[in-house]
Amino acid sequence: MGWVLGMTLSFQMTAQAPTVWCDVLNFQNNGVPFVEVHLEYESEMMQAILDSTGWRTKAEIQVIIESDNEVIAFAKSEVYGVSDSTETLAHYGTQFHLERLNVPPGAYRLSVSVRDAHATEVHATELELDLVIHTPGPPKWSDPFLVGAYAPSNGPELTSLSRSGYDMLPIVGANFSEDMQQLQFYTELYHVDEVVDSLFLVSTWMESSDGIVYSKTRRFFRKNAAPVVPVFTSIPLEGVNWSKSQRLVIQAATRENQIIAEKRLPVHRITTESIVSTSGALPSYIAAFTDSLTLLQHIKDHHPTSSQSEQQTIDHFIPSATVPQMQAFLADFWQTNSSVNPELGWRKYVTAVAYADSVYGACRNGHGAMTDMGYVYLRYGPPNTVVKRHNGTDYYPYEIWHYHRAASFTNKRFLFFSPHMVAECFALLHSDMLGEVQNNDWLHVLKNRENSLRVTESQVNRLNPRRDTFSGEEPEDLFFNPR
Repeated sequence: MGWVLGMTLSFQMTAQAPTVWCDVLNFQNNGVPFVEVHLEYESEMMQAILDSTGWRTKAEIQVIIESDNEVIAFAKSEVYGVSDSTETLAHYGTQFHLERLNVPPGAYRLSVSVRDAHATEVHATELELDLVIHTPGPPKWSDPFLVGAYAPSNGPELTSLSRSGYDMLPIVGANFSEDMQQLQFYTELYHVDEVVDSLFLVSTWMESSDGIVYSKTRRFFRKNAAPVVPVFTSIPLEGVNWSKSQRLVIQAATRENQIIAEKRLPVHRITTESIVSTSGALPSYIAAFTDSLTLLQHIKDHHPTSSQSEQQTIDHFIPSATVPQMQAFLADFWQTNSSVNPELGWRKYVTAVAYADSVYGACRNGHGAMTDMGYVYLRYGPPNTVVKRHNGTDYYPYEIWHYHRAASFTNKRFLFFSPHMVAECFALLHSDMLGEVQNNDWLHVLKNRENSLRVTESQVNRLNPRRDTFSGEEPEDLFFNPR
């Protein structure tokens, strides 16, 4: 089989042996959800044993998904490394393994264990994270992954790497080398035939963390609506400013340009310089954090400005991490998100967190970065205009924030309200920002104090939003006509 290769490098995420990188991706098969666990680990951390095939390593990998102490899915595999003529060669490079497990909708705990099967003493790397599987519904992208190598699927039997007529080797962690001129990736769109009955548009591009779109990376594809629409393609990397954090964007839209579904994947270009920099001493502003509880809260304060993958790390890995692991995460975070001057980026953000805490942290939750208002402020910056209606209206107290630009979008609004009215944090009731709370009944909720908050999450309803701007009610007028 002739593989089309793309060189890959990865960063260490844990300080245990063997070093392991792990991606957990959500997919569907005939409407039934399943999870793919992509693992990559260093061969040099394993013992190599000479057998009839030559020198090779052997790893024992175990994946468990549990709910209330009940095992929902389980997989255990023995994975051999490539056989080589010498022990030294057998230790070279990394190994990849994929586990695929069917998991019904629900909340679970996923555990992954990787150990050297040749070792007399058991020293395993163990990773744990919370896993939520949503009920399959309106159009939704699977989790995309970068493809480091691919080849046509030849032969009668498909493997775990087979997709859409190709065998694909994923790049774990979306880390790719500086010599790659284009990004290959794979994803799937589900249930799009429930909202469109013919052709629709798939577009993909690269953009920076502050919303700058690189026009030369844009690609457009016409697709036919179907229960499952696979997308395996590549985009060029011409003109991308790698001094900033970047992400791959994949979007589906109707012929009327209404967004059906969108997905973002943070990607990381690994250079020789960045590898060297991460291996050095910790910056002094990070090394000063030695108390685990203080460091944990400080990292949680980074949640609003983090990418999706960074948020998953903060939510699921950081609470059980050691102080050195948390320090390493923080150093890598600012090296990635403010590579020109990481310390300056960190200091500016710390100042913003302190402001959010002083302005929005006096309510019952007690910490500004953890409130809805603090989150929006830290993620999108200060709004351009704010309308406050806290007293003297027939509605719950509310505020409307308007942004001329929020991330890569323009003219976006956020409506907060206080449903309990006494020392309660203002909650985000509705926004027209993609990925935030969208509640098409927001005006009804705002004026009916006996109604509980109901957040409409149906993508079908989002494609047909309520746009009655002629009701004459003040909140609606202020929302659609900010001033």
